[in-house]
Amino acid sequence: MSVNAQQERKSFEAVRTNEKITIDGVMDEDVWCQAPLVTDFIQNSPNPGMPSSKKTEVRMLYDDEAIYIVAQLYDKKEDVFNLLTNRDNIGNSDYFGVSFDPYNAGLNGVGIFVTVAGVQYDTRYSNGGNESIWRNDSGWNAVWLSSVKINDEYWTVEMKIPYAVLRFSSQDVQNWGINFMRQNTSLNESSYWSPIDPEISGYLNQAGVVKNIKNIKPPTRLFLYPYVSTVVNRATGVGASNPRLNGGMDIKYGINDAFTLDMTLIPDFSGVRSDRQVLNLSPFEVKFDENRAFFTEGVELFNKAGLFYSRRIGGTFGHRSRALNNNESVIYSPDAAQLINASKITGRTNKGLGIGFFNAITKPTYLEVENIDTGEKTQVEADPLTNFNVIVLDQNLKNNSSVTLTNTNVTRAKKGDDANVTAFNFRLNDANRNWRASGFFGYSNIASYADDIKDTKSGIKYNIGISKNRGQFQYGINRNVESDTYDINDLGFLRQSNQIEHGANFSFNQFSPVGAFNNYRIRLNANHEQLYEPQEFSSWRYSINASGQLKNFWSLSTEFNQSPGTSNDFFESRVAGYVFKKPSYHSGRININTDSRKQVRVSGNLRYGRRPDWDQTDISSNLSARIRIGERSEISHNLEISRQNNERGYARRLYDSGTGDLESVIFGRREVRNFTNTLNGSYIFTNRMGLTLRVRHYWSRVDYKEFYELTENDELIATNYTGIDSGERVDNRNYNAFNIDMEYNWQFAPGSEIKAIWKRSIGTNDYDTQLRFFDNFNNTFGAPNVDSITIRMVYFIDYLNIKNIFTKG
Repeated sequence: MSVNAQQERKSFEAVRTNEKITIDGVMDEDVWCQAPLVTDFIQNSPNPGMPSSKKTEVRMLYDDEAIYIVAQLYDKKEDVFNLLTNRDNIGNSDYFGVSFDPYNAGLNGVGIFVTVAGVQYDTRYSNGGNESIWRNDSGWNAVWLSSVKINDEYWTVEMKIPYAVLRFSSQDVQNWGINFMRQNTSLNESSYWSPIDPEISGYLNQAGVVKNIKNIKPPTRLFLYPYVSTVVNRATGVGASNPRLNGGMDIKYGINDAFTLDMTLIPDFSGVRSDRQVLNLSPFEVKFDENRAFFTEGVELFNKAGLFYSRRIGGTFGHRSRALNNNESVIYSPDAAQLINASKITGRTNKGLGIGFFNAITKPTYLEVENIDTGEKTQVEADPLTNFNVIVLDQNLKNNSSVTLTNTNVTRAKKGDDANVTAFNFRLNDANRNWRASGFFGYSNIASYADDIKDTKSGIKYNIGISKNRGQFQYGINRNVESDTYDINDLGFLRQSNQIEHGANFSFNQFSPVGAFNNYRIRLNANHEQLYEPQEFSSWRYSINASGQLKNFWSLSTEFNQSPGTSNDFFESRVAGYVFKKPSYHSGRININTDSRKQVRVSGNLRYGRRPDWDQTDISSNLSARIRIGERSEISHNLEISRQNNERGYARRLYDSGTGDLESVIFGRREVRNFTNTLNGSYIFTNRMGLTLRVRHYWSRVDYKEFYELTENDELIATNYTGIDSGERVDNRNYNAFNIDMEYNWQFAPGSEIKAIWKRSIGTNDYDTQLRFFDNFNNTFGAPNVDSITIRMVYFIDYLNIKNIFTKG
C-alpha cells in the first residue's frame, strides 16, 4: 500500500433521524435510505491494499440518544462461520465491528463488535490502538444493543450504541474518527473501510471521518450495578462452612461530558479465576494476571507508565507492627487484605488532556502468633490500614504523539512504610509516522520507620529510545538505566532494579503475499546488560527470529538465541556481593500452528538449549489441540513438558547456630522437570448463556544431584553439605497445583447477569521426586482440597431509564 493512500482520509456525512429504529437485524425503516452508503472495503490481510473479496455495505444514523449502524455483509449462508461463544470471545466466527475516536486524535477510542452468532465484544483503545482488537482494554463491558439476521446471500447486523458508551466533547458540530471492519473467516480475510496499512504503526490514526455530527449532548451517565452473592466453602477435614451472604454495588457516574467516576462499594471477588500457580526457583517474584473485573476495566491510563500492578491492592506486605520474640512462632498468616472500597475517575478534555485518578483502601491484616513456652495465642498486626493512589495526566499531541505524567502513592497507618513514585514518559512521532522517539524518567521514594526513626530510600530510572516503525525495514536502539535503589513494588511490579541495559533491533517485514507465504518477518535483537552499582558487566546476548504465515494459513516461527562468553548473575545467590558465573549458553526454538479455521487445530513448539561447560541441556515442548463440536461446544487441551539436566542454581543459605552469622551459600546441580496439563471446555446455550470449564494440573520436580558452596570469590567449590535430613533430601521438591474452575453465566438482560461458579483447589509440596506420573497424580488428587461455590447476581440500573419511566408516568 502506498503512502499516498493514507494522505486523504475517507469520510462521509452524518445524518440525523427522528424516526424510531427497532434493533431487530432487519433494515426495514425508510430512514436508512437517507444515510450515506459506506462500502469499498480494503483488505488488511492476507492481501493488504487489495479490495475485499466480499461486498460489505454499512449505513449510520444518529439521534439525541444514540448512534445507529446497520451493515449487510455479503456471503453465502453455508460459507459463514456461525459459532456460539461467550460474550467478549469472538473465537472463529465471522464478525463485523466499528471503532470510534470521538476526539479524532488517533490515540484513544472505542471498538464495538458483533459476531454472526450475535455475540458482543467491546474494547477501549489507547496509544493509537492496533489492528488486532485483542491487545487493548477488553475487560471493559459496555451496555449496547445489537441483533443479527442470516439470509441466503448475506447477513445483517444492526446496532444501537448509546452515547453513554462513548466520551465526546460538547461542541455543537463534531467530526469523529471512525472505521468499519469485517472478518471473513472462511477466507481468513480481514478488511476495513478506511484501509489499515500494516507498514504503519497504529490503528486509530488510520481511521476515516464521519463529519458534521450536530447538536448532540453527552447524557447523564449514572449506572448502578447492585449485586448479591452467596458463598459456601468446604475443606477436607473441616467440612462445609455456613453460606455467607454478601451484597454491594458498583457505580458508574458521568461527572461531565468527559469524565466518569467508577466506584466499587463492599466488593466481593470470591468468584475470580484461580491463579496459575508455579514452583518459583528464581530470586524474583512471580507476576500473576489480574482477574478482578474492577481492576481490568478502564485502567489503560493508569497502566501507561508501567507503574500500576493492581494485584498489590489486596495483597499483604508483612509490615509487622513489632518484631517477634525468639519464643514466638507464626501459626496463621493471611494471604489477602480485605478491600474496603475503590474508585477511579477517568476522562479526557476537549484539548486532549487525559486525567486519571485511582484510589483504594484496604483493611489491616493480622498474624496469629503462638508463645512456644506457654501456648498463649496473640494477634500481631502485619499490615496497617493502607491507602493506594494513582494520578495520571496524559496529553495528546499532534502526529499521534503524547506525553504523560504519573504519580503512585501508598500510605500506611501507624508508621508503616510509605511509598511514592513519580514518572514522566513521552512518545513523539514525526509527521509521516516513520520515526518515533520515546522516553521515560521515574523517581521512587520509600519512607520507613524503625524505633520511630524515619529512613528514606530513593532511586531513579530512565529509558530513551528511537525507532523507525514504518516500511519493510524497521529498526531501533534504546538505553535503560535503573539505579540500585529504584523500587516501585508497593504498587507497581519490577522483578529487579540495579541495571543498565542497551538494546538494538532490526527487522525485515514482508506484509504482502510472496512465494509460499502470505507474510513473514525476520528480526535481529542484541542486548548488553551491566549493574548500575557497581558498574560491572552482567551479560550480553543476541537472537534472530523468523516468523510467517503460509498460503494455507499455517504459521511457522523459529528462533535462535545465544549468550556468548561468561555472564555474571548478581541476584541468584540472594546475598549481596556473591556473584554466580554462568558459562555461554545457546538455544533454538521452532513453532507450528495449523489453520485456525478448521474443526481441529493443532499447535506445537519445541525448544532446545545447551550450556556446554556444564553439560546442561534444556528441552521443552508444548502441544495443544482445539476441537470444535458443532456450533456450540469447544474443547481444547494443552500439554507443556520441560526438562533441565545438570542445571545449576541456588539451594539454601547456612548460618552459624551460635552467632547466626552467614556461613555459606549453597548451590546445587539439579534436574528440574515441569509438567502442565490444561483442559478447557465450553458449551454455549445461547449468545447470552454458557458453561465453561478449566482444569489445570501443574507438576514440578526438582532433584538435586550434587551441592557446591558459592564463595565470595565467585567460585563454586566442593562442600560437605549433603542436603539430607532424616534420610530425605530436604532441598528436593515435588510440587503439585491442581485447580478446577467451572462457571455458568447467564446475561438475562443487558448489563445484568447471574453467575454460578465452582472452584476446587488442591496442592502438595514434598520431597519425593521419584514418583511416576500416575502415582503422583493419585497422591495429589487424594490430598486435602478446598471447594468454593459462589452464586452471584448483578442487576444493571440506568438512571435515564428510571427517569423516563417516572417522566412518562
